[in-house]
Amino acid sequence: MSLYINVLIDNIHLIKIIIVCNMFFAFQKKECKNYSLRLVIASLIMSVTSVIIYVFDNHYIETVIYIIVIILLIHMLYKEKLYNIIILGTWSIFALSMIHTMTSALCDMIKGIFNIDAGELHKLVVMIISLTFVYVIGRVYQKNAKESIKSIGASNLFLFSLLLLVDTVVVSLIAFMNGGILVEKYEIVFRIAVALVIIGIFIQLAAVIFLFMQRNVYKEKKQLTEKYLNEQKNHYEYLENREKETKKFRHDLRSHMELISTLVHNHEYEKIDSYLEQMQVKVDALGNIVTVQNGTVDAIVNLYYEKARQQGIKMEVAGRFPEECLIDIYDICTIFSNVLSNALEAAADTEEKYVSLECRYTDSSIIIVVKNSFNGEQPGGSVQLKTRKENVDYHGYGLENMKDSINKYKGAFYIETKENIFTLKILFNNVGQ
Repeated sequence: MSLYINVLIDNIHLIKIIIVCNMFFAFQKKECKNYSLRLVIASLIMSVTSVIIYVFDNHYIETVIYIIVIILLIHMLYKEKLYNIIILGTWSIFALSMIHTMTSALCDMIKGIFNIDAGELHKLVVMIISLTFVYVIGRVYQKNAKESIKSIGASNLFLFSLLLLVDTVVVSLIAFMNGGILVEKYEIVFRIAVALVIIGIFIQLAAVIFLFMQRNVYKEKKQLTEKYLNEQKNHYEYLENREKETKKFRHDLRSHMELISTLVHNHEYEKIDSYLEQMQVKVDALGNIVTVQNGTVDAIVNLYYEKARQQGIKMEVAGRFPEECLIDIYDICTIFSNVLSNALEAAADTEEKYVSLECRYTDSSIIIVVKNSFNGEQPGGSVQLKTRKENVDYHGYGLENMKDSINKYKGAFYIETKENIFTLKILFNNVGQ
């Protein structure tokens, strides 16, 4: 019976490692089609390892074999770099072991309070409770965090590990005190107090993880806000320079007209053509400005309009975006920046080099339609929003942020492809009405 329980416990521990890799570290899986088969093979290897460890019955040999097998299994399941797997895999093993130790102490206290004798099943119950804790925290983290826990940095990861170690030592010392004369006199009170302390420690660990998560979200939002403010600044500087150039041109316009009139009277038509060409160059140099009647959106759109011009991409802008709109500036910047950035990037690789943006709104909704020329098909014939940039971790979150901003206003997006034209339609509530 003990061997079977140990095999089951080790497999549950493997599940916890997989949860950490998926939810906290966001490791990329190897060949999704064969992933289920790989999981089965991993479970079989873990079971064989558990039997070997049970036979040896040596703590040091058990630890070494366990770490090696877990790292090899993670390498088998995920595409992550080997040194990341070794470092984060080893860290996960010790972190989960400390959580397991505290969970075991908590179960011991609860058993003492209710006078329960779980026997051989005690280890299994402890493992299931710790698995539940890790899974719940992982699901909440995965749902709310935009980045993996790797992004908190080595120093913060070290501080969290240190806190986890201190908590484990404290719980172990308290559990060691169990059995003293004073403890025996107030046994129930002691056990309840310790149980509450351990539960508090678990809450503390969860709070620290979420604190790191919120720190990253704040940092990301700050960077995007600074980006938006910089775009606004560039836009207003562009408008100011354009206005100066326009005033200078208007100031000389009368002189230009008088000169052209003189050339006409003198029948010097070749000079007129040459002079008009020079004036056309001057007019083109003033630059173009597009507007959808919303200052915030105009600042972003004109930035990408200028980028399109520099890259030789034909960009058309039409329609209106509601001037009085309560959509957060952060969300507007997130949506338009990501959509236009991806559209220009895709169009730059095509012969047509075409991008169009159209904004429309009614009393109840706002519609954004972006079209761009693109090359290639997505795997399986389906088209999904995904980054094409090398730094997938960073730029992939930009797309996730865009989706979050759309969902925030109970919106949706639709994708169509036809004759190498990629169309993205975004629809969300017109909260400004």
